[in-house]
Amino acid sequence: MAASLPNLTSLNQKRAKLGEKRLKISLISTAISMIDSDYQKRGGLAHPQYYHYAGNLENLAAGGNPVTMWLGEKANWKWDVKKTPNLARYQFAPNWSNKKYTHAVLGTNGYKTAGHYTNVVNKNHRVMGMAHMTQSPDYGYVDAYNATNKGTKSAITLTKYRALVKEWLAKKG
Repeated sequence: MAASLPNLTSLNQKRAKLGEKRLKISLISTAISMIDSDYQKRGGLAHPQYYHYAGNLENLAAGGNPVTMWLGEKANWKWDVKKTPNLARYQFAPNWSNKKYTHAVLGTNGYKTAGHYTNVVNKNHRVMGMAHMTQSPDYGYVDAYNATNKGTKSAITLTKYRALVKEWLAKKG
C-alpha cells in the first residue's frame, strides 16, 4: 500500500493537469487492485476478472513507472483519433457500444492500444485504488490500478488515505 502512494499522487496530479477531477480512494478498489497484483504471481501479466464490480476499469503495469506507462498511450490515442476522427469525443468519456472505440482502447482491428490512457483520464471515475506487488516471477514488480464511479460514499481523500497508511506502518514498527 505504501509503495502505491507516490503513484496515486502522480495519477491525481496528471488528471488535474488535464482538467479532470482528482480521485478519492476506494477501499474496495484498493482491495481489487491487491487481488489483481497478487494474481500476477502465477506468471505472465493477465487480468484476473474474478469479480464483476460495475463500472470498474483496470490497468496493469510491470517493470516501470505505471502512471508514465499508462499516460504514454496518449500518443496511441492521438494516432487512433487521426485514423477515426469521431473517436475524439470519447477521450475522457468511454463509449463501449462504439465498436471503433472498443478496438482503439484494446488495440485491435488496426488500432493502437490506448485503453490504459483512457482509463486514467476517464471523467466519469470518482474513486480509485492501487496496489504494488514486488514478487512477480516474470517482471519483478507489478502495479494494478482500478477506478470506478461506484462506492463514492465510503471513499476517502488521498491525504486521509496516506495518513492512515503511515499510521498503520508506524504501528507495525
